[in-house]
Amino acid sequence: MGEIIAIVSQKGGVGKTTTAVNLCASLSYLKHKVLLIDLDPQGHVATSFGKGKYDINGDFYSAMSNGANLSAVIHSTGVKGYDFIPSNVESDEDDKKLYIAPLREKRLKHVLTKLQAEYDYILIDCPPALGNVTCNALVASTSIIVPIQCEFYALKSLGKLLKLTRTIKKLYNPDLEYKGFLLTMVDLRNNLSKRVSNKVRYTLKGLVFDTIIPRNIRLAEVPYYGKPAMLFDKRSKGAESYLDLAREMLNHHGTIDSDTSSNNGNFNHVDE
Repeated sequence: MGEIIAIVSQKGGVGKTTTAVNLCASLSYLKHKVLLIDLDPQGHVATSFGKGKYDINGDFYSAMSNGANLSAVIHSTGVKGYDFIPSNVESDEDDKKLYIAPLREKRLKHVLTKLQAEYDYILIDCPPALGNVTCNALVASTSIIVPIQCEFYALKSLGKLLKLTRTIKKLYNPDLEYKGFLLTMVDLRNNLSKRVSNKVRYTLKGLVFDTIIPRNIRLAEVPYYGKPAMLFDKRSKGAESYLDLAREMLNHHGTIDSDTSSNNGNFNHVDE
């Protein structure tokens, strides 16, 4: 059975979709069969592969709303062993709300169980919110990755996410664990990046990946080229970092327990 990994952040702009797209590419490069599911109504996963309205034959929300099998809306990325289920970049916001509304805590878990046998890894790109869709993803997942941008505001809402994951583990998904917290957009020449990085590592101990994702123009160019960074500049720092992350992830295990429960209040400021 394939492992299901939710990539979660309450805050937008922290590199969540960038991580999802490029980490999947790296896992595929390492000979694993992967499926990326876009639960973010913004539809940035499809954009990352150069897909527009007329390239998408069904998406996650339309499939869930009309009872269709998710297998029917799986699209190929063009990379061997790497498929994705898009969120339609052109669907209306009101329609998206209707699609989201029927989701109950275990509905996504039920439909993903049917796909687990077909993939080594299923990664879920969650919306930048801790609402019903994200809760569904946490209930359905075996583990989570939390991107953390090395800036002050990225830390302020982290306590809410820690609390939610413990609640989901207690009530719905006792096997849920942290795959790891990932520092993104890191510039270690910047003193604030250093302070944020040090604080996160001190507070979350061994739950933070050793790999860091640097600020890198090649990662920002993914939507322009319509492919993961590895496919147009394998030697860039961004592509190499996600390959390092994939290798580390394959041997990385975390937990969700009292070690993080006492840290809720410690992300409201960055120590000088």
